[in-house]
Amino acid sequence: MIAGVSVLLVLLAVTTTWWPPAPRESTVVDSVEIAERMTDADPMRMVEAHLPAEYVGSSPEVVAERVAADPLLAMERSGARPDPDSPNPTEAAFAALVTGMSAEDSTAPGDVYQRLPRDVADWLAVVFPGVVGNLAGAPFENRVTANRIRLAASVAESTYWPGPDRPWHDEREPRADFQRVIDGGHRLVYLDPLANDGQGSWVELVGDLSTARHVGVLVPGGSAFISSDNFTRYSDRAGSFVDAAGGDLAMLVWAGSPFPSGWIQEAGSSWAADAAPRLAEFLADLRRQVGGDTTITLAGHSYGGAVVGMTETYDIDVDRVMHIASAGAGYGVSGPRDYTSPCRTRYDLMAPGDPIGYVQDVPGFTGLGHGVEVADMPGVLRLVTGSLPDDPQALDDVNRTLGSLGITGKEIGGIHAHSEVFIPNSDAWSNMLAVFTGEEPRLLTRQPPALPGCD
Repeated sequence: MIAGVSVLLVLLAVTTTWWPPAPRESTVVDSVEIAERMTDADPMRMVEAHLPAEYVGSSPEVVAERVAADPLLAMERSGARPDPDSPNPTEAAFAALVTGMSAEDSTAPGDVYQRLPRDVADWLAVVFPGVVGNLAGAPFENRVTANRIRLAASVAESTYWPGPDRPWHDEREPRADFQRVIDGGHRLVYLDPLANDGQGSWVELVGDLSTARHVGVLVPGGSAFISSDNFTRYSDRAGSFVDAAGGDLAMLVWAGSPFPSGWIQEAGSSWAADAAPRLAEFLADLRRQVGGDTTITLAGHSYGGAVVGMTETYDIDVDRVMHIASAGAGYGVSGPRDYTSPCRTRYDLMAPGDPIGYVQDVPGFTGLGHGVEVADMPGVLRLVTGSLPDDPQALDDVNRTLGSLGITGKEIGGIHAHSEVFIPNSDAWSNMLAVFTGEEPRLLTRQPPALPGCD
């Protein structure tokens, strides 16, 4: 009975979505003061207070793996929140940080983390993964650690029945979709297992930010759920670019918001409108973490293009934008002047006969559609899509040989073009790689007119 009650309490903590409580109007986060309090304290006191004694003395990396391997402990830690009245200065100061955040000081966590010793930041991710996992400003490596524990907790939680009708020892099969993320070694810097009606939303880091001179942010198309095959598909697509760049490129697959599914939902702009400010906030955090010398390319495929378009109506710091078989330039966008940076470099990659072309340029008064067709906007650079590789043993983006599909060397176009552009070493894929890595891509002969006033 006691064990059952303990599990119930853990489940209540894990399955309740947590956001930092709204601060009082007089609350002001003093990043320097909080960082000093956390730096001057011994983080091991916090570790001793919240983790089993046998873990004390091990490194944060080792303990993180052990916590993730212990289902009940992973659930317990994922549901834990720092106590502002804790006698431990590290925990109390961290609580002051996350409860004192507001829209006006949303950069406070990043300011604090920049001043923290590495071991303090690492331990916070292990002890309070439910807070660190999605905390803007926390280093991505710490968020990956935290979300590995949270994933383990979500898998463990999924085995329990949500009501009292069955005994606690009668378990369900664990969620295979979340377990797939763990088994595949995917590194998530954002995770909401409850989003999309429980199908999950995420942001995945592919590659090494510490060596990358270029970073690409790829926004997927519709049905961007952890439970969908699109999770692995876009991870593999991002990985193909990272592998080809030899350490110079890191990619982030951004699906950190609810996404539509199916043509009817994808015709509407509400999902893109909701996603745009979240993506803009993420890009601000990314820029703070990688610095000004690293180039950032923001790319959107299919419905993700509509998200990217609406995100450009916010003040974002990226070097270039790329629309890949895009649904449109963004609802309400009639041209580059509707963006905050009209002269930003923009690319458009659209193969002939791609079916997405039939849903572009829907009149705005209908409340549907996603703005004008990107290819028609002044200043946009249209990319060559070309042909698939000539090698019959070359693989498509789901690891089938081109020879077995009878498409070796064919021109990219028609109903399958929407996905064929991602086949590695195709002309379209090579052009995308060039954009992501800051190289000169191949352009179509016919281009839209230049945008007046832009060099």
